[in-house]
Amino acid sequence: MDVSESKPLVNSKPAASRWRLWVDGCGGFLILSGDSWTIGGASPAGSSDVRIHSDLPRVAGTLSRREDSYFWEFAGAARPAELILSGHPLSMTGSASLIFRHPSPLSRSAVLTLMPPHRFDGHVDGVILADETLLMGATADCHIKAAHLGSEKVVMTRRGDRWLGKVVGDTELSELTVGQRMEVGEVEMTLEKA
Repeated sequence: MDVSESKPLVNSKPAASRWRLWVDGCGGFLILSGDSWTIGGASPAGSSDVRIHSDLPRVAGTLSRREDSYFWEFAGAARPAELILSGHPLSMTGSASLIFRHPSPLSRSAVLTLMPPHRFDGHVDGVILADETLLMGATADCHIKAAHLGSEKVVMTRRGDRWLGKVVGDTELSELTVGQRMEVGEVEMTLEKA
């Protein structure tokens, strides 16, 4: 095929957008949109999407979402990307243990957490690889665990560069204003651009 006839990829997306979400009683979370994220050490010169204070190189590898599955690919490795299962750690060199969780089959969003003593850059407790929806609540199918909610769940929905939230079962979505403390049901939170 002639190069001039090639068409751009239909699924091409811009680089990941970044937010920080501070949830009272739950902690802080880095929220990344997109379908591919680099993971690496938190050096000042590092440019990874997910930066970890550990002995990782600047870019240890890339985690990507393809339809409903996630794959881990080592930086510079000649081997194929490996399928990552929910509840399992990513195979990385170094001492950090990064756990992958895909809590709900109803959302393509996933969560990354670290085993102590390592921590994420930016003083966050977890990283959410966001698709269109996130769920907060006390049950295992939630992206953000909020034991104080009891049976109430809060859903956050992304529309472009905006986030909206509501209590599951309510009909009205409230826009989350960046930089402003908001209350959705029993959840108090602040969303920031990262």
